[in-house]
Parts: sequence; C-alpha cells; structure tokens
Amino acid sequence: MTEIKSTTTEALKKKLTITEKNKFLRESDKLVVYPKWCKGCGICWQLCPTDTLGKGKDGKAYITHPENCTACRICEIHCPDFAIVVVGK
Repeated sequence: MTEIKSTTTEALKKKLTITEKNKFLRESDKLVVYPKWCKGCGICWQLCPTDTLGKGKDGKAYITHPENCTACRICEIHCPDFAIVVVGK
C-alpha cells in the first residue's frame, strides 16, 4: 500500500488517477469524476440540483454541463463509491 504524504487535492488526484490523456479521469474546474470507480448507480445525476451531471454512454457519471456546477457537494456526499470529488469553491 502506498503512503499518501500530502492531503492536497492535487496530490490525491495524482495518486489515485491513471492519467493517460485523461482516459480514466473526467474533470472540470469544480468536479472530478473517476469513471473507473463509478458503478453507474445514478444517485449523483438524480440528486444534482443544476443538472451538471448526467449519464454517459457507458452508463456512468459524466459531467454534462460544468458551467452549471455550484460546488454544493451533494454528488460527492451521496456517492457510495467515492467516485466524485468536488475541488472548486
């Protein structure tokens, strides 16, 4: 198991993400979605008050309207797989 020495968001993103041209990472300036962790339950996009999230072609969470995000953290708090991280304010 790798030890995480820094608790900053950027450091965590680097430790937890394989970035091959963002193949395993979907992100905007306020949200990060880890599709590899997402099981496609739909809780996030059903609870999103601004319709920022939606269902992707693979059935998993997708950031459809990043400009609508208010960083309310409802998606992050209710995600059972911890596949969504709110990084904006």
